[in-house]
Amino acid sequence: MKSILVKSIPVKSRFSFWLSILLLYLLPAHLLVAQSDPRMISDPQTISELTAQIQNVMQQENMPGLMLSIVSKDSILFSGGLGAADLKTGQKVDGNTLFHMYSVTKMFTALAILKLISSGALHLDDKLKDIAPEVAFDNPWEETHPLRLVHLLEHSSGFDDTHLNMIHNTSGRDLKGLQAVSFYRTCLVSRWKPGLVSSYANPNYTVLGYLIEKYSRMRWDDYIQKMLLKPLGMDHSDFELRIKDESGYARGYRFEDGHYIEFPFFVPTGNGAASALHSCADDMSRYLRFFLDDWNVNGTRWLDSTYLSAMETIHSTAGAREGLQIGYALGNSTYYNHPKADFRGHGGGGDGFESLINYDRRHRIGYAIANNGGQGMWRISVLIENFLTRDLPDFASAALEGQSAIPVSAKPALADYQGYYKPVNVRSEQWNFLQRVIGVVKLSEWEGRLVIKPLLGPADTVAWVRDRLWKRAGEHHASVAIGLDEDGKPFVQSGMHQYYRKTTYLPVLAQQLFLGLSVVALLFSLLWAVVWSVMVLTGKVSKRQVLVGILPGLAIVSAVVAFRLTTLTDYTNRIAFNSVNLTSLTIFVTSLGFGLFSVAGLGMLARQWSQLKSAWIKGILTFNAIFVTYLALLLWMHGWIGLRVWAL
Repeated sequence: MKSILVKSIPVKSRFSFWLSILLLYLLPAHLLVAQSDPRMISDPQTISELTAQIQNVMQQENMPGLMLSIVSKDSILFSGGLGAADLKTGQKVDGNTLFHMYSVTKMFTALAILKLISSGALHLDDKLKDIAPEVAFDNPWEETHPLRLVHLLEHSSGFDDTHLNMIHNTSGRDLKGLQAVSFYRTCLVSRWKPGLVSSYANPNYTVLGYLIEKYSRMRWDDYIQKMLLKPLGMDHSDFELRIKDESGYARGYRFEDGHYIEFPFFVPTGNGAASALHSCADDMSRYLRFFLDDWNVNGTRWLDSTYLSAMETIHSTAGAREGLQIGYALGNSTYYNHPKADFRGHGGGGDGFESLINYDRRHRIGYAIANNGGQGMWRISVLIENFLTRDLPDFASAALEGQSAIPVSAKPALADYQGYYKPVNVRSEQWNFLQRVIGVVKLSEWEGRLVIKPLLGPADTVAWVRDRLWKRAGEHHASVAIGLDEDGKPFVQSGMHQYYRKTTYLPVLAQQLFLGLSVVALLFSLLWAVVWSVMVLTGKVSKRQVLVGILPGLAIVSAVVAFRLTTLTDYTNRIAFNSVNLTSLTIFVTSLGFGLFSVAGLGMLARQWSQLKSAWIKGILTFNAIFVTYLALLLWMHGWIGLRVWAL
């Protein structure tokens, strides 16, 4: 399940594995910020202007329908919908049309945990092995850094995100209780010390759903219905895993070749505590009012204000210990990227749906949106935020708000922090492992500022705020923290989740060099396979030598087929990952073919070396064979050779 919180690779952009990597890791961070600058879009002044502009975006970005809720102070400015909920029947979106909100569910799950904490049943720093010893997980640092409840809430457990074959339930039966948690057993492994840094992982909230059931003695969704939805009057919302009556629900679509293709109502895996919510504009308006009224419900406070403050505070990460408060808190997050307001909330996305809820309690404004075309919500969210903040002044540019009461320490000496830093926290070991090679950044000092230079593209230059916190030009909150970890090793955390640890550059340089040469070898191998085939056909090369020139090219063709089919299936038919079928078998065979053809090419070259007379031909064949084989070995080490997607 996608989440807007971590800027994960949109499934549409996964045309190939390499394109995914380039889009996510090689594009400079400051360019991403520039592209999302809210001031780049003109500000609508009235609701009619706003909805007109939103409809234009919907048409341009192929969104059939939109759920829209906008709240300001004591007023609901808009609660309803635009466009179609069901293209087949012509049903329009209205205030009661239910949209699949996916990961927005996590806000509700976190609220249920806070309710149990308020009753004394749980505590934020509880160890998971103490409160649920029956949950199997692996944490190599459990003795010194135990996995705690707060780590699950803040995604700082180090767990891997949901694997490709764990997104949809095709078993015909719902997973309940401990069985729902055990389904994700291969994901429940801490890859770094819990509490070091956050990395978005859906299994965290499946575990939380189980804890709700254990300590409330109710189904997790029944508990949320009773303790939250009913008091708020959210009478239409549900957490149904299997929708029986589809009439009140928006259908999800993807746009392809000029027309919309409908997704079926897939059944989520696990217990649903990470992604099962269906809600509508009218209910989300009530939910926004709940936050903007500081959790007052009909004149009664739902929980003490200390719990609300705790929900909006990041507790567990190394960056938070340095004072950094950008990122994921207890079931919600903030980017602090708007020039006038501090919006926080949650986003979600899956097959045919994208959703987002954001609010600013200080200014008492908020909105919730969802579309059933599976499209990103950035343009619409900027329109709404600019509308809601049109009469607000910009933040003061000189200092962070409220810092006059905070003692300012001396500026840290940067000499010990300069050097190269390697990414630590990748969201998915399957998709994102190359980030640790090509995501290395260099830290240096320039005129008292900290310069963060990625492998490719311009550098980020950040100014000192206080202590070991830094911010970019135009930002009103710190977005970068530096410090020393428990081993005395320098680290830097930049933005939402990017955590880097200082490293020796020579090994990284070697890896980057080999990876770059491997990409060149991929292109050369394809071209050379064509040239070699022509040479064989024209008699310039013996037919007995045909394989030595085309095997690396065949390896590349196999790789392209495997990765293209994997990414296309990820967008159009994820359910195929769950079982052995033509699609999953083709992925297995072609990914295996890349490894076999690569090794065979190297072996064939060694066997026929003496028969090759031209030195330059030997040089080209050697370059291609060595570096294509190197890439095959790298992919094999990370599970991409002979990929059995049904058994991840």
